Amino acid sequence: MTRYILKRVAFMVLSVIVVSAATFWMMHSVPGNPLATRARKNLPEQVLENYNKKYGLDKPVATQYALFVKNALQGDFGESIVYPGQQISKTIAKTAPVSGKLGLISIFFGFTIGVAFGFIAALNRGKWPDFLVITIAILGVTIPSFVMASLLQYFFGAKLKWFPITYRKGNWKSFVMPIIALSFGTIATYARYMRSSVLEVINSDYVLTARAKGVTEMGILFKHILKNAMIPAVTILGPQITGVFAGSFIIEKIFNIPGLGQFLVSSIGSRDYPFIISTTVLFGFLFVLSQLIVDIVYGFLDPRIKLAE
Repeated sequence: MTRYILKRVAFMVLSVIVVSAATFWMMHSVPGNPLATRARKNLPEQVLENYNKKYGLDKPVATQYALFVKNALQGDFGESIVYPGQQISKTIAKTAPVSGKLGLISIFFGFTIGVAFGFIAALNRGKWPDFLVITIAILGVTIPSFVMASLLQYFFGAKLKWFPITYRKGNWKSFVMPIIALSFGTIATYARYMRSSVLEVINSDYVLTARAKGVTEMGILFKHILKNAMIPAVTILGPQITGVFAGSFIIEKIFNIPGLGQFLVSSIGSRDYPFIISTTVLFGFLFVLSQLIVDIVYGFLDPRIKLAE
């Protein structure tokens, strides 16, 4: 196990380097100077040259990337081009917890409720609980999260006034509607995967053997069926954990939540090179880390899965 983890960590480092280098090259391959796209384009030439020198844009791309890696290893991701003097590391440290809190809570509810719904639907195949879960799954897939967010704002915010329409710092109620909007589609996804997985596992040979040996029905359901049917759900859990920081930017915009996703979208529109590259490296690291955790969890869910040494 230790050897496997060390090997994966080495691949993680390599993956992050490749992602950062590719992002760096693609951003700098876009024609034009990012400083010239804002109000600075009317500044004197000497001032623009000073800005280029400050951000290292006057150096070759390879040299810029080497400096970025050197500073990043020291925890310094530089300053934002759009907001001079604003340290990117401080911005990420301030906004990432907000997005993380919103996304992780949404995934928790989406995963637990979705797995429960899928499990119940499979055990009641062809009955009303099954049809109810299928209906919820269809609605969750077809209704976009921003439409769900708007409906929640209208009914529970504007009409019933149960929850604040927009984010209010320190008010836990302002997170209720964003969490529902984000988790509704997640519930549908896990319910569909779990239902299909349980229906496949329920007729497996080891389940029939357990019944023949006299194992209680409750033991079969939780020890044999649920445990093995969880593998597909865990598979899609890894990428979703990474997506909570970038994938919720629409919800953050609708509810005016000061999260990392909203800053990322604005930085792409304004070609804020340092911020885009820094957040991409962060997302890449979280993605490969989540995949490692998922692989390790596989071994606990199914002993037949052996981690390659």
